[in-house]
Amino acid sequence: MSINIIITNTEYLTEYKNDVGFVSNLGDTAPNLQGSVMEQVKLIRRVQLTWGFKASSSASVSVTPIGGGLGQMTVSSGTFAGNGIGVGDGMQFLYVDNGGSVLLNFTVQSITGNTIIGLFGFSVPNSALNGFINASVQLRGTAPQNGLQYSFGLLDNNETFNVLSKVSNNSQAYYSDSIGLGFPVRSTAFVNLQRLGQYDDWRTGTVRARYVSNPQLWIQEFEIEHTFMIVPFFLDGELTNLQNNVIPPLLTGLNSLKYVFNAEFRTVLSNPNTAKPYQYEESLGSVAWFNENFNGFNLGYQINSVVYTEQATGNPASGLLIGTKTRVQIQVQALNRNFVSGDKVGAYVSYLPEQSEYTNTTLSDLQDNFLYDNAFQGAGGGGAVGQYFISNMSVFSPTGNLMSFFFDVEYSPTQKAFLSSAFNTKPIRFLIGVQLGDNTLSNTLSDRAILLADVELYDQSPDISDLMHVTKYDIYPHNEQIGIGVGSTDMVSWNEDGLVVDFTFDLNLNLSAFLNSLEFKIVAFNPITNQFWEIDSYSFSPATAVVSSGVQQIIDNTTRGYILKGGDQFNDVQISVGSQAFGIQNYNGRFAQKISWQDWIANNGVDTVFFNSNEPNNNFNNKSSNYSLLNNYEIRLAILGNVFGISPLNVSGVTDYLFLSPNIKVYDYDNDGNIPPTWSCLIETFDAVNLTPLNGSVLTGIDTLFRVTWTSVNAPITSLIGLWGINRIEITDQQGYAITEMSSLNLPLPTGQQLLKPSIGTLLDVTIVSGNVVFECLIDGSLITAGTNYNLSSRIHENAIPTEAKLTSPDNTPKDTSGTIDTKFQAP
Repeated sequence: MSINIIITNTEYLTEYKNDVGFVSNLGDTAPNLQGSVMEQVKLIRRVQLTWGFKASSSASVSVTPIGGGLGQMTVSSGTFAGNGIGVGDGMQFLYVDNGGSVLLNFTVQSITGNTIIGLFGFSVPNSALNGFINASVQLRGTAPQNGLQYSFGLLDNNETFNVLSKVSNNSQAYYSDSIGLGFPVRSTAFVNLQRLGQYDDWRTGTVRARYVSNPQLWIQEFEIEHTFMIVPFFLDGELTNLQNNVIPPLLTGLNSLKYVFNAEFRTVLSNPNTAKPYQYEESLGSVAWFNENFNGFNLGYQINSVVYTEQATGNPASGLLIGTKTRVQIQVQALNRNFVSGDKVGAYVSYLPEQSEYTNTTLSDLQDNFLYDNAFQGAGGGGAVGQYFISNMSVFSPTGNLMSFFFDVEYSPTQKAFLSSAFNTKPIRFLIGVQLGDNTLSNTLSDRAILLADVELYDQSPDISDLMHVTKYDIYPHNEQIGIGVGSTDMVSWNEDGLVVDFTFDLNLNLSAFLNSLEFKIVAFNPITNQFWEIDSYSFSPATAVVSSGVQQIIDNTTRGYILKGGDQFNDVQISVGSQAFGIQNYNGRFAQKISWQDWIANNGVDTVFFNSNEPNNNFNNKSSNYSLLNNYEIRLAILGNVFGISPLNVSGVTDYLFLSPNIKVYDYDNDGNIPPTWSCLIETFDAVNLTPLNGSVLTGIDTLFRVTWTSVNAPITSLIGLWGINRIEITDQQGYAITEMSSLNLPLPTGQQLLKPSIGTLLDVTIVSGNVVFECLIDGSLITAGTNYNLSSRIHENAIPTEAKLTSPDNTPKDTSGTIDTKFQAP
């Protein structure tokens, strides 16, 4: 008998023929997967499950009573394994010959290879069961199967069975442990299955299942319903093909997708030993790409025009507007017939994401990742809505072979914020599909198709002015303190420098301003093209703040996580609610930012004009000095706010506000803008006890003296007035901002909490030796990890001539880390 699942009924329904929710024309279904990419489909399938063991002339069964209601069944050849029989399963023992039959119910107590121990509940009375039994024995499973693990795939018709998503390449599976629960009467109610696994990126619908009946005690019937979308309709890298209507190989010519599945029923979901799996892949599909009927059949319709306008004003737009409602007006034409009242139109809209946006997501499914929605309306009808952002879909009565319709698209605040942020950093696109067909034709004979109406760039929302202003933006360098010194709007800096911004911004509550997102960034900005890319950023979450008396209570008091002493302003992230006057609400705060220097960290947002194969990551990295005042780019600090508001003309929308600091000139190591540089530098390490030179090595378990000697080309140094410095150390190729510093101005973390500590006193020791400036501190050997590579750097500031050097190889020479680094200091 083994495991046997018989499919007794299969029906595929579509939204186009069976309506949203698949509630109409339930007699009009298809026996196999038919349709177009982007289409929503419902599969209804009934199966009958049996499992057990049937003896044969080559594998007869003997039964021996062993007392206490137990009986031992032994197969003469082969094994009971692989037949779905599990410990705890209820079974039937059936023996039939010309002399009569024996039918006994038992429970499997154990199963080992060719032996089953069964509990019959009484002493086995029939002497005929003692000893050898011929090939007429059957063991039939009767245990209720409450567990189900269901996996599926949309595969090429000729592809080897698998259940991997064609979009994300992750497994697609659901499960439940409560199918048909109930005793003595099993429930026939549907149970929703849960997603199996970590990732949700493949999911486009739901699966539910129910127990139906037992046609015989050993036969269990189930019904499984699966709603899903036919995908993929777009993958990152296929934009050009999509724009040119080049069909992907998966669906080229007679190629198509089919639906395959594996249904694994279990007595107990958590016990795989009770599994009864069934794999099905025989039914071929007939799936169409855009602009074709089913699998490559001729198209009977075309798109004549697509027009975008701002719904509130009627002003033209070039595509879907991000921040406000867009009206999309489309005219279509039938090539072989005239449209009639009742013909249905489907509208499909999707964002075209990058691969990183639609793979390995755990909190958003495929429809979320693609910002997908659809809606349907019959000719002459109006007001249809989608599930998410399509509304007011209306179809005019047709005129001959022409028909026009429109629908509105308005994204949610969360979607608007996401699209606005993406729009500012890269070109982003959407697609619109239109489904047409003769509504009088059946599902299997339908001429329906999804036409690719447009693939276009998003249009940014019409800006609403005066929703937000930044009224204070004071930048403080290492030697200035907020409240004591004087902030600047611009400055000269070096890689690794720490800055802090003292800011005030306001929101115009008279225009219902609501801050959706707030980010502080360091960016490379092109003032000619207004394009920029992000080097580092920190995000607040104002949209989740409590609103009290109409004011967002945007409050934060934390740190950037830099390795700095508690209370150091160059680690601060603070924001608080300020005063309000005449509907203008102020917010105050401070924000710390280190000038990024990590050329070993890739940054794919860098303008390709900077490509250099000789640099780390082809010069697409996070080293700020690489892009300062080169190819029209400048390094700036930025505040980026996404704000909802209502204009004086009562038009609502979302506006992105970008507030930029003036240019921050960032110098590379060993560079101060002078030729030759004013300062030269020698970085050395010594055994802190006996001052033995270490040639750049860093000791483990013993403190290392970290000495930097600065020499001025102008004249010997005679005074330290106005001069300060910083020594720094970091693990080579660390992936964040974990760099430790010892400053001559600002106190460090307590000894034992950071890699550097004072050699004398509490700060970096600064002295004059033979007209040179010497910086000294200790590297804490108790915190050094053997075998780990370290970078050492130093920063000096003399009035208006600051500079910085970095040592990354043990030849005692400051190195420009924009080049390939062959060796690093390594702790022995």
